[in-house]
Amino acid sequence: MLIKLFPIPLLIILAFPISAESRCTVRSCTALASYYVWSDSNLTFISQVLQSPLVPYSTVNFDPILAYNKQVANKDSVKAGSRINVPFPCDCIKGEFHAHEFNYSIRPRDTYDKIAREYYSNLTTVEWLQRFNSFPAANIPDTGTTVSVVVNCSCGDADISKEYGLFVTYPLRPGENLSSVLTQANLSSDLSGLVQRYNPGVNFSSGAGLVYIPGRVDFF
Repeated sequence: MLIKLFPIPLLIILAFPISAESRCTVRSCTALASYYVWSDSNLTFISQVLQSPLVPYSTVNFDPILAYNKQVANKDSVKAGSRINVPFPCDCIKGEFHAHEFNYSIRPRDTYDKIAREYYSNLTTVEWLQRFNSFPAANIPDTGTTVSVVVNCSCGDADISKEYGLFVTYPLRPGENLSSVLTQANLSSDLSGLVQRYNPGVNFSSGAGLVYIPGRVDFF
């Protein structure tokens, strides 16, 4: 059974793709990051790389994440290839666009590509890492430093609908399309038009890039 979308009727909100920059119309909101669970990752690692005031880093308490992921039966073993929704603050960065800046502690042999594609499951890009960090891609310090990982987000768009205020930043993967994304998000196909309006001009079959999906809350 589909559960209800999370409504915030009076929120005035703005959406944009990762490559766009436009002035914020609201200061902040809560967003969800759709994290693709890769082999050997776990909730401890996910809470570490996506730690924020909403998700403090922990090795034992994952309640802030599990509250949005009732499908996770065992917190100690999350299925590789599944997706986990992780809440994070969606801020107005420099008055220009909605995103959140995470801090990642560099490990030996890290690269921007590995950080973006693997550790952050394509929630950011190599280009975005280069833009917000002074380290050249070919000369990242091995240890003892952090890099800023900026993840774009959306608070919605009041011109499209005032009903939805919780949005998922969803990295597209090869083989996906609009129908499969809706299925993955457990949303009705009736919402396909609405989702496309929130993502104008986006090819959902491109296998890459971010889209913004109206989120659902499935609290315990």
